[in-house]
Amino acid sequence: MRRLMGVLAVAAVLLLAGGGPALAEVPFRAPQEVTDLVGALGGDTDRVQRAVDERQAEDGTQVFVVYVSSFDGLESGEWARRTAGLSGLGRTDVLLAVAVDDRQYGYWVDDAFPQDTAGIDAFLAADVEPELAADDWAGAAVAFAGGIGEGASTSTSSTSSTSSSSGSSGSGATTAAVVGGIAVLGGGAYLVARSRRRRREAQPPPTRRLERPDPYAGVPTEELQGRASAALLELDEAVKTSQLDLDFARLQYGEAAVAGFGEALAQSRQELTRAFTLRQQLDDEVAEDEPTRRALVTGILQLTSAADERLDAQAEAFAELRDLERTAPQVLEGLAPRVTALHGRLPQDEERAARLQRRYAPSALAPVAGNLDQARARLAAAEQEVAEARAALDAGRPGEAVGDLRAAEDALAQVGTLLDAVGRLERDLEDAAARLPAVRAETEEDLAEARALVAAGDARGLRPQIARAEAALAAADEAMAAGGGTLPDPLAALRRLEEAGLALEQALTVARDAQTRARRAAAALDQTLLRARSTVAAAADFVATRRGAVGPEARTRLAEAQRHLDVAAGTGRTDPEGALREAQLADQLAQQALQLAQDDVATWSGGYGGGGYGGGYGSGYGPGYAPGYGGRGGVDLGSLVLGGILAGGMRGGISGGGGLGGGLGGGLGGGFGGGGRPRGGGFGGSRSRGRSGGGRF
Repeated sequence: MRRLMGVLAVAAVLLLAGGGPALAEVPFRAPQEVTDLVGALGGDTDRVQRAVDERQAEDGTQVFVVYVSSFDGLESGEWARRTAGLSGLGRTDVLLAVAVDDRQYGYWVDDAFPQDTAGIDAFLAADVEPELAADDWAGAAVAFAGGIGEGASTSTSSTSSTSSSSGSSGSGATTAAVVGGIAVLGGGAYLVARSRRRRREAQPPPTRRLERPDPYAGVPTEELQGRASAALLELDEAVKTSQLDLDFARLQYGEAAVAGFGEALAQSRQELTRAFTLRQQLDDEVAEDEPTRRALVTGILQLTSAADERLDAQAEAFAELRDLERTAPQVLEGLAPRVTALHGRLPQDEERAARLQRRYAPSALAPVAGNLDQARARLAAAEQEVAEARAALDAGRPGEAVGDLRAAEDALAQVGTLLDAVGRLERDLEDAAARLPAVRAETEEDLAEARALVAAGDARGLRPQIARAEAALAAADEAMAAGGGTLPDPLAALRRLEEAGLALEQALTVARDAQTRARRAAAALDQTLLRARSTVAAAADFVATRRGAVGPEARTRLAEAQRHLDVAAGTGRTDPEGALREAQLADQLAQQALQLAQDDVATWSGGYGGGGYGGGYGSGYGPGYAPGYGGRGGVDLGSLVLGGILAGGMRGGISGGGGLGGGLGGGLGGGFGGGGRPRGGGFGGSRSRGRSGGGRF
């Protein structure tokens, strides 16, 4: 377990050494008693662990200490409270959380902890805050472990709700009133406690260590990894469909009616992001040993479980809010204008797509390849679902109409996303072409500076970067060459120039002062952010509209790309150099996400084509689907599966032979038209899916 913290600490130290930005941490489950995400403890981790062990051996109090960079904008006591909740801390546990860059700390104790709030504040002010103020991070942890609860005041005058499980906080100093209260509240009892603690520190460490139990003891790590991948997929789907349902409810009932649901979804999305971050650590080039891998996988499972349960807890109330069986006629009427509007868009979007094909290389259009075909197919499917919902209502079966309405809502939302992506790509390509001359001029300017330094005998590792920049200029010219049947790819040309320019900037850093570096980084940041936003958006649209085929690797890269993009956008004013690195990393991860997603879709398409499974699919994933489903008026069911609207795709595949006997991923029963329904989307986690009629998940 401790090896996990070693990997995290090394990564944090490397980031700080490179001048990277302070990364905020959302509350998370502490994987062990001493968790240092920023390398604050250095070589003193064992000293802190000994103090923690001593305290637990003495009276059973288990101390948890967490070091992060920032509390993510939360009040420090609230951050500590949430982390304690996620970590499952109980009556005999205490937590100290320190944000080293925020210069803040927070603590948490249980309601039943035998020291009142005033006594805890007095102890922290006298013994812990001075250590923190001196940047003695280990000393603060040792003092906390040895002194919290010692000489506890048991008076009830202060032990109301303020001494409950929500912690208190500090920012390097407390008020004079609290400090002055030491004599009144702690007095001689506290001095005795300090003396006892110092005597303990002089004793040799105990020989036993009380570990937290492995919640998955007996389950092989490989099996847990499979569970974690499945849990990530399920939660990612739950978050996406919950967002869709929330958006429709917001339009129908207003922001105030859905505020609580939005907060629950936002918290679950944060936990999903953190789970994807852990998955990225498993996927990166650093090979973890078995204990570290198990700790990461366990963290993913616990984060996804907490997020899933939170959504499930809101599902019933949300279902009551929307009450689709009762409001189905109004929802149905609201869908008709959207169908008409999307039909009206298609001709101009088709012309836009044709214009793009005439102007740009196929590589430039890869993120939206097939978007128009998929948009037509899902629009036709939405119309079919609307017709079936109307027929069900006319026949007095509102429960049956619910599944059709949800599928129609999801399909129409994806049609809009598919068409919007084409328009955004056109703007991005035009912007890239317009920025190319300026970026090329900057790269040539840096190249000239680097050549001059080399000519003066000051190489500083510049020669490889000079060669790289020269190759990038040539590659950019090739990417923009038109004629002889070739078409330009402005985004590819811009990316090559900017990557070479950044490499030159890094190599020239030594020869420039800090002010110049910051100025040049700020100038480059705007361009890199534009490119990163474009790449992240393209990947996000691709995954969202093909989520039935896209697996966890692509989703992980996309989540990490978005996280790094958010950091870059948030730190650009205060740390342009660090923000530039974050934006560049976001762009690289988004490129990887898009490529992985495209590979997943290609594999999915090949697997479902070529005659199908048991003769059930026809060829490809277009209209060839219809015969295997017992007829659906020519609707392209393959497009619905690809979009994740119809159960199947990555979530189970085909089970059984002879057409669709086993169902698609457990979602269709005996085949479409013979009892199976579209799954649509609804608010809630995986366990709330399928609780109501009409195929709701």
